[in-house]
Amino acid sequence: MLEYIKEHPTLNEGMIGMRMETLPRIKLANLPTPLEEMPNLSKQLGGPNIFIKRDDVTGLGFGGNKTRKLEYLMADARKQNADTIITSAGFHSNWCTQTACAAKRLGMDVVLVKQGPREGYDPEEYDGNHLLHFLLGSEIKVVPSRSKADELMNELAADLRLRGRRPYIISFAGSTPLGVAGYINAVLEILTQCFQRGIKIDYVVHATGSGGTQAGLILGAKAFNTGMKVLGISVSRSENRFEAITRLVTASAKFFEFDLPLGKEDVHVFDEYVGEGYGVISKEVVETINRVAKAEGVFLDPVYSGKAMAGLLDLIGKNYFDTEDNVLFLHTGGTAALFPYKQPIKDFMKKGESSWVKPPWSTA
Repeated sequence: MLEYIKEHPTLNEGMIGMRMETLPRIKLANLPTPLEEMPNLSKQLGGPNIFIKRDDVTGLGFGGNKTRKLEYLMADARKQNADTIITSAGFHSNWCTQTACAAKRLGMDVVLVKQGPREGYDPEEYDGNHLLHFLLGSEIKVVPSRSKADELMNELAADLRLRGRRPYIISFAGSTPLGVAGYINAVLEILTQCFQRGIKIDYVVHATGSGGTQAGLILGAKAFNTGMKVLGISVSRSENRFEAITRLVTASAKFFEFDLPLGKEDVHVFDEYVGEGYGVISKEVVETINRVAKAEGVFLDPVYSGKAMAGLLDLIGKNYFDTEDNVLFLHTGGTAALFPYKQPIKDFMKKGESSWVKPPWSTA
């Protein structure tokens, strides 16, 4: 890190180190994650040059981007002497898997309030992340909406306090200023790897949902003067995603005391690849997963990274990038989600079906 900073005097070493270094942090991830070329895919497409940041191999559970957030969030939970973690997300959430793994590693209990098609939904077949949540010994509650989840988390925390326990609620996907720290730090990791390899990244493309990963990438890109443009590909419907990410970027900049010229022009979100909603997959997404697996031996998931890569490939087809640009795709993990989608994946590939498929656990 210091070597990179010395070679780039425009970086403010004091600002980078002081605020980040004062935050409590617990090592949960195997860092740095690999930054690899995707030469076969790049050649097939005729440019730009595509690279991949393998945050699917962070090493917590089945890996994923949320581990970086959890290093800071779980440290705060430990600082507050928490003994139980309460959080919420979708039914087959990779966030829930990584949070439960982190809690168990640190000797804490965990309650997962998951969103499903109805109250108390309990499928006959346990698969993917839901199976992992069960194996981890998580207490699982299922509600039909985000508002119900927030309400239940608060009720559960109040009940635990009455029983002398010390619960710690982590909001949806850890997208708070503290969680954002994980991807501010990741940008410096990317820069160090690029410096060592003698390359410069022009764009970072990733799946965006709750916005914490994108907010961290934007802040890191600005704070470290990278010139990288951060492009988020939405994975779910939201009328105010752009505004929500902008607010999180602003709040996080204030939290970290970053005096940066931030504006709406720094937030780039593509909503046109959401399709029929969160967790609803299409032939295009399955074809993208298949294409990347065949070209590079890398598995994407159907909910996040597959949809984001489908968006990236479409942008390349529309000449959004120059052929000589270096584009970094952030693999956010979630490959355990492939298995619950085995039947629609098979149908798309063998029968040529083309309509969107909504899984039975979806709330879209």
